[in-house]
Amino acid sequence: MRLVCILLAIFFFTQAAGGQTQHGRITDSFGTHPLFGVMLVNQATGISTTTDADGNFKLTAQYGNIISATLAGFNNLQFIADPDLFMNLDLVERNVTLDEFVLKGNTKYQKDSAGMSELFIKDLNTKVIKPKITTDGGIGVSGLIGSAVQKMSKSYKDNKRFKSNFKNDMEQKFIDTRYTQALVNSLTGFTGDSLVSFMNTYPMAYEFARAGTDLEMKMWIRDNFKEWKKGSLK
Repeated sequence: MRLVCILLAIFFFTQAAGGQTQHGRITDSFGTHPLFGVMLVNQATGISTTTDADGNFKLTAQYGNIISATLAGFNNLQFIADPDLFMNLDLVERNVTLDEFVLKGNTKYQKDSAGMSELFIKDLNTKVIKPKITTDGGIGVSGLIGSAVQKMSKSYKDNKRFKSNFKNDMEQKFIDTRYTQALVNSLTGFTGDSLVSFMNTYPMAYEFARAGTDLEMKMWIRDNFKEWKKGSLK
């Protein structure tokens, strides 16, 4: 009998210590779209979880525990756990106010780009015709004879390669004006070789550099930083 009492006491203690689970669902402020990846943390125990694709979550918690819910771009939320209830919660999108700025012409990138374009304008505007093999009246090359064929063929390849390299170089220069070492350092704390290694591991696409907002760029860096940390723990 005494053993049974001890076992029951252990069971109820375990239940009281952390055996209960808080279930719930998180959506946007309109209650229409489920929010994926919301981080929920039990402030009393430090135990955490995230919402799934349907916005649902379950987290070990006792009645009265304070639970925080956070997601980039939304206001933080705290609520009191009640495992007997299914919590339907919503997060309010955060209003982001951008600092006033003056759009100036002739930025350093624009000057560099314009200068480079002017310097190589002849090469950029030159359209070298690729030699074509014809079979009209026998095998031959249209409009070209002997060594001229080899020279023109090489000029075509060189010109095509130059234009491709020039375009890639100009795009990278623009990316470098947004995806800077100073920005990455402020968000990750990386310096030196670690900073360079991170940026080489996660290069930024030109299209994203052109279209992404400052907030989207910071979120992109933070997401890659989380992935980097996960990889370093393996």
